[in-house]
Amino acid sequence: MVISLGYITVPVQHEGSVVKMLTDLAAQTRTEPGCLAYHVSRDLDAPGRFLITEYWASLEQMQTHLALPHIGPAVQALQGMGVTELSITAYQAGEPMQMM
Repeated sequence: MVISLGYITVPVQHEGSVVKMLTDLAAQTRTEPGCLAYHVSRDLDAPGRFLITEYWASLEQMQTHLALPHIGPAVQALQGMGVTELSITAYQAGEPMQMM
């Protein structure tokens, strides 16, 4: 399993546009092969900052997702909004363990 954390920070005036974009992206991504979960949240301490948490069955499936034709235009749209942070860090994980 691969777990990734992505951060996006945009000027506050673009939050509404980013919410719409990420809502659509999340819905589409959740239907992709290997996507086990895709969650988007706002950073409560930093206006305009979003966290994307993804769980993928394999690194290859996550890489396939990142290479899909709609990802590039989404990144370009964020750049057009003055994105100041755009990062994804992936972690190779073992099998999940139920803790509670």
